[in-house]
Amino acid sequence: MLKILPDESIALAGVVADTDAANLASVISDTEPRYTFFSYRRNTTTTGGQEGAGAGSVVFIYTCPSGSKIKERMVYASMRMAVLEMVGREGGVVVGRKIEASNPAEITAELVAEEVEEVKPEVKQGFARPKRPGKR
Repeated sequence: MLKILPDESIALAGVVADTDAANLASVISDTEPRYTFFSYRRNTTTTGGQEGAGAGSVVFIYTCPSGSKIKERMVYASMRMAVLEMVGREGGVVVGRKIEASNPAEITAELVAEEVEEVKPEVKQGFARPKRPGKR
C-alpha cells in the first residue's frame, strides 16, 4: 500500500504478504486514502480436474473514504495516474485492472473476481435495415 505524505512525497504504508481478496478490505485504511496493489491469482482447473494456480493479475485499488480531509482527496485524485506510471516504469509492475472505491468495505472478493476475470466480448450484430413499406 502506498500513501502520500504531507510534503506530497509517496511512501510505502505497509506490506501484507498473506491476504486474499476476502480479507483485503480489513488491511486497507478506512480513515485515509490509499493506493493498494493486490496480486490476484486465479485458480484454474487442469485437465485432470485438479485445481492449480492460474495466471495472476495485479489489481490497482484506489480508496478515498468520505471522512478524509479535502486536501488529501484532491492530492490522491490528482496523483493517481502519476503513481501508476511511476510504479510501472520504476517497479516494473503491470497493472491489469483498476478499482476505485470510497470505502474499503466496498472491496469484496466478488468485486475483485468480477473485475479480474476475463470478460468475453459481445458479438455485435450489424444494423438491420427496416423493410421498405409496401404501396397501399
